[in-house]
Amino acid sequence: MAQDIQQRVRRDSILNKIQELDSADRKKVIKTQARRSRIKEEYVGHTLSIFNGQDYTNVHITSDMIGRTLGKVAPRITPTACSKFLSIPPRKMRQVGSLVVGLPVEKALDVLNFTPKIAAHHMAKTLKAAVANKLSVEGTANLDPEHLYVSQIVVNPGPSAKRIQYRSMGRVYRLRKRFCHLDIYLDINERKQREAEALAETKAKKGKAKKTAKKKTVAKKAPAKKKAAAKKATTKKTAVKKTAAKKTTAKKSSNKTAGQDKKK
Repeated sequence: MAQDIQQRVRRDSILNKIQELDSADRKKVIKTQARRSRIKEEYVGHTLSIFNGQDYTNVHITSDMIGRTLGKVAPRITPTACSKFLSIPPRKMRQVGSLVVGLPVEKALDVLNFTPKIAAHHMAKTLKAAVANKLSVEGTANLDPEHLYVSQIVVNPGPSAKRIQYRSMGRVYRLRKRFCHLDIYLDINERKQREAEALAETKAKKGKAKKTAKKKTVAKKAPAKKKAAAKKATTKKTAVKKTAAKKTTAKKSSNKTAGQDKKK
């Protein structure tokens, strides 16, 4: 109930600001975090700065957006993977995160594996989970893990557990065990992806060219083979004819010699 009342107040405040601007005939960007509020006809023509989870995005309201919520107009930026309630102070986690931001995923994992800090171990586990999440969403056919890089690392403070440490003379020191929440954002390196697509296209073109060249060579070899077979057949026929002619001549010569012998 309290959230609904706050939401109504926010909606009314947005509308009141827009009415004030209309009455003064001025244009101004209105900041708001009311992502559930629906766009009304009075909003058309104004620009709202809507909170997306990290920052404010400016959206110019048009007539097509009437009836939709502000959250749908300005989608929320969600982390690729997150780890909650890590038993490490935020300061120490941010020190490790500064080593990795902007690096490709493979280099980032190498840096974290060779960093002798507990925070690096937790960050490496979260980074592997982020890569798996990104691949499950995009698909291995459309995305190569080598094209991913760490675009942003957000470390937010968590609750502090209060502990005590006993000292001498009955004294007690207060200890605070700090926790943090880790969010990792991955993005695709568009330049590398374009290069990979260009290489794939060139390989496909080369493969097609090779196939066409093979077909042409096969088509050229076929008549040559037919000609060779025809030549062989003709040579065989001529050889058979010659042998037959030789046999006939030999028979005739033998018959002549036999007749001459009888006359004698």
